[in-house]
Amino acid sequence: MRVRYSFGSRHTGNIENIEKQRKKYPDIVTELMDITDIILEVLDARFLTETRNEEIEERIKKEDKKLIYVINKIDLVDKEAKKEELKKLGLYPYVLISCTKRIGGGSLRDRIKREASKVILPHEAMRRVQVGVIGYPNTGKSSVLNLLTGRTAAAVGAEAGFTKGMQKVRLTSDILILDTPGVIPDSKYSGQKLEEMSKHATVGARDYGKIKDPELIIAKMMNTYSKQIESFYGVEAEGDVEKLIEEVGKRKHFLKKGGVVDDTRTARLILKDWQEGSIKV
Repeated sequence: MRVRYSFGSRHTGNIENIEKQRKKYPDIVTELMDITDIILEVLDARFLTETRNEEIEERIKKEDKKLIYVINKIDLVDKEAKKEELKKLGLYPYVLISCTKRIGGGSLRDRIKREASKVILPHEAMRRVQVGVIGYPNTGKSSVLNLLTGRTAAAVGAEAGFTKGMQKVRLTSDILILDTPGVIPDSKYSGQKLEEMSKHATVGARDYGKIKDPELIIAKMMNTYSKQIESFYGVEAEGDVEKLIEEVGKRKHFLKKGGVVDDTRTARLILKDWQEGSIKV
């Protein structure tokens, strides 16, 4: 049975828009699986479990494709602690990288070349190895391509779902990299459930500028990350989201008529700082 996927491209929270995106890219993941030999799954180092696409991983295993976990944004976490977490999760092989700090590009290239050497059989010496790149929106897939090639080979953007279709980039004369739009499994895609919306916003899969009721998302995040968020803004809110937004809004002068804090604008700023990695976990 074919597994269907939902795409995070410019989602506005409207169910009709979700359906349009599904129809726009109905077979792109299937096509990627069919034509590639190696898959790079880009994960956010801060949220390994949350940004894994286990539906696709299962299919990769069934089709006997080679999978490499690319752990991006490693500069935002404790590297040694992250290695221990990867070991516990059984995620191997993996490569630790940071696209913004230009860390790990050489190691990733070497890993791809090693795996590629195992793919080509003697009678296929002239065949080009194709490497697919998958991952949640905003995990840094297009930035990984740029890190690998050492140039701006793929368009990048801070907005979730920036990539619009499959991009092809030559790594070497024998290796071609294919990038896809960010994908979220159907089983986890919900335009209405706060829990899923919160999780996707936290990992950057839902763009901060297009989330309805961002104050509710911040409230959910405060249950787990209140210390980190309060520390970043220098606010002692004691986990109280209303106090946090009030203080941050005043300091940023995000005020409406009468000097009232603009809660929505302030909440979006907090989400922006979080998604861009300014707030360390």
